[in-house]
Amino acid sequence: MSQAAWSVAWQAAGSAATLAAALWVSWRFGLAAQGEFGLAKSWFDAAAVVAVFGLPQGLLHLQYRCGVAAAALLRWLGRWLLGLALVALVAAPLLAWQGHALAAAVVASLPFAAAHLLARSLLMPTRGVVVFGIVTALPALLVLAGVLGMGIGMGRVAQGAHFDRLLLAVAVLAGIASTVLARRSAGVSGNDAWPRRELWSVSLQSGLQAALGAALAAALLSTVAAFAGDKAEVGAASLGWHLYSVFAVAAGYVAPLIFDRLARQDRPSSLRWPAPARAAAMALLALAVLALAVARAVPAGAPWLVPLAVMLPAGLASIAARVAGTVLLARAAYLELSIQAAARLLIAVAVTALALRVLPAATALAIALLATELATWWRCAWLVRQDAR
Repeated sequence: MSQAAWSVAWQAAGSAATLAAALWVSWRFGLAAQGEFGLAKSWFDAAAVVAVFGLPQGLLHLQYRCGVAAAALLRWLGRWLLGLALVALVAAPLLAWQGHALAAAVVASLPFAAAHLLARSLLMPTRGVVVFGIVTALPALLVLAGVLGMGIGMGRVAQGAHFDRLLLAVAVLAGIASTVLARRSAGVSGNDAWPRRELWSVSLQSGLQAALGAALAAALLSTVAAFAGDKAEVGAASLGWHLYSVFAVAAGYVAPLIFDRLARQDRPSSLRWPAPARAAAMALLALAVLALAVARAVPAGAPWLVPLAVMLPAGLASIAARVAGTVLLARAAYLELSIQAAARLLIAVAVTALALRVLPAATALAIALLATELATWWRCAWLVRQDAR
C-alpha cells in the first residue's frame, strides 16, 4: 500500500471506532445514554476546534507555503498552550463549583485537545501522512476503548455522568502522546523570525470556518434536544449524525492528502472523481432507493429506513462538497469558505427546527443535512467552474 492509502486506512479506523463507540453505547446503555454521550462529545469536539483559532491550518500554510521549519514554531506554540492552560486552570474549577460538570470537563480538556490538533499540523510535513493518520485516529480509538471498558464494568445501566470524565481522559492522553511525538520529530532548533502576521492572517479565517463546522453537530443535537424534548430522540438523531460522519470524516481524511498535492501547485485545478468512486456513489444511491422501497412496503421499519435512505445521499453530497472546497482552500479562498461555513450552520439548524415540527428527529436531521450539503456542493462547484473560465 502507498503512504496515502495507509494514512486513509488509519483514519478510516478512527472513523469506524467513532461509529462503533456510538453503537456500543446505544446497545449497552440505551438510546437515552447515547443522546447524552453524543451531545457531550459534540461539545468536546466543538470546543477544541474553537480553542485553536484555526492555527492548525495556519501552521500548515507556514510550513508548505513559507518554508518555515516545525522546530521554529515549537517554542511559540508552547507559550500559547501554557496561556490556554492557565485559563482552563481558573475557569474549570469555577464551572465545577457552580454545578456545570460537563462544561467544566470541556474547559479542562482544552489545553490537551488543542495540543493534539496543533501537533498534527507539525507532524504531517515532518513525519508524513501515515503518522498524521495514526495521530488523527488516536482519540477515536481511545474513546472506543473507554466506552467498551465502561460497558463491561458497569452493566446495562446508563452511566451518562461518566461520559464527561472519559472524554476528558481521552483528551489528556491524546494531547500528551501527540505533543511528545511532534517534539521528537521537529527537533529543538529553529529560527524565531517567522511571519506571525502571515500565521494569523490565514488562521483567523480558517479558525472561523473550522469553529462553525465543528459547532454544527453540537448545534443540531442541541436543537433536537430543545424541540423534541426526549433523550431517546436525541439518541436516535445522534446515531444518524454518526452515520453522516462516516462520509464527512472520510472526506476529511482525504482532504489533507488532496491539499498536500494541490498546495504545491501554482494554480490548483478542479479534481475529477475516479471511476471506482463514481461506481461506489451510484451503488449507495441505489441502496438509498431500496431502503425507501422497503420502508414503504414494511412501515414498521420506516423509523430507521427513511433516515438511512436520506442520510446516504447527504453523506455523498458532503464528500463532494468537501472535495470541491479543498480546491478553494488550496486557492486561499478563505473569505468564501468562511461565508459557506456560516451558511451551512444556519441552513442546517433552520431546516432541522422546521422539520422537527412534522417529522421524527432522525429524519428531520437527515433532511437538514441533505439540503445543507447539496447547497454547499452547488456553490463550490459553481465557483470552481467560474474561476476556470
